[in-house]
Amino acid sequence: MTTLDELFDPTTLPGRAYAALVQHPRSTLTDLAARLGAPPRVTEAALEALFHIQAAVHLTDQDGIVRWDAHAPEALSEAESRRRHHDTQRMQAAAARLGETFRSVRRSTDSDGSVVAVYERRQLLADFEDLQHTAQSQVKVVERGPFLSDMETEERLFELKSARLAAGIDYRTLYQETIYQDPERLRHVLATNAAGAQARTLPDPPLKLIIADNRRAVLVLHTDERRGDPMGLRVGASPILDLLVKSFDVLWSMATPISVNPAEALDERDRAILTLMSLGATDDTIARRLGLSRRTVVRRTASLLERLGASTRFQAGVQATRRGWL
Repeated sequence: MTTLDELFDPTTLPGRAYAALVQHPRSTLTDLAARLGAPPRVTEAALEALFHIQAAVHLTDQDGIVRWDAHAPEALSEAESRRRHHDTQRMQAAAARLGETFRSVRRSTDSDGSVVAVYERRQLLADFEDLQHTAQSQVKVVERGPFLSDMETEERLFELKSARLAAGIDYRTLYQETIYQDPERLRHVLATNAAGAQARTLPDPPLKLIIADNRRAVLVLHTDERRGDPMGLRVGASPILDLLVKSFDVLWSMATPISVNPAEALDERDRAILTLMSLGATDDTIARRLGLSRRTVVRRTASLLERLGASTRFQAGVQATRRGWL
């Protein structure tokens, strides 16, 4: 079957025939056969092919002689571009339908429903919201980049978290330490901490998930919707859920509480107290080394622990090192 690609190819007979018609309009079959140096039957087949793709038209003059003429090349090119665009749209629509079938089939392949693949970002975000809406006592979160949501969605999730905190839901969120370089998200963290949430950090948490009441979870596998594999897993009661809960609890025990005011400057006296604290010095030893009263050391130590969100001197030392204070 002749195509428009062949039409503009001078090495093919249809291409040569079309070029001849462009240069010699209203030619007869005999004239074209002579110009092409091809038998009339072969030339006629080439002309019929051009007629089939609407590149040529045959007309009968008043003497009854059949003459051939070419349609304008630009019009043919534009028509072909529209056809290909239509074909592309049709292909994309068919791919979208098949893609939905692809995802729905894979959603239903698990045997007991305890682990279900999630393929779309909007569904993952909906699951994150649903787990928080339906939680009865506790929500555990490991949050790290790249993030699923934009800042507008983050604002909505912040309001949801605040409402659930007010309803008595216990929140424990483990953040990647890069949270300190993200002012807007850090603002949300500190605001929810003030409302009763607990937050800790690790340099590089190995996963991203949310767990509600230790009964349901969503594990994020990646955030690239261009990939065909699942973006996440919806996990119900199963050994996998037990593993996720235990993993969170271990990571939580390794993490350090987030600072209430991490950006506040540290003066030299507090830096010296922190250094001695990290070396295991007692309040009496710190007081003697720095020429301070024990009461002053105790007061400043308590203030430093609060600023660092630490409950022990060891945690304070770890947090201070991570902040670059030591």
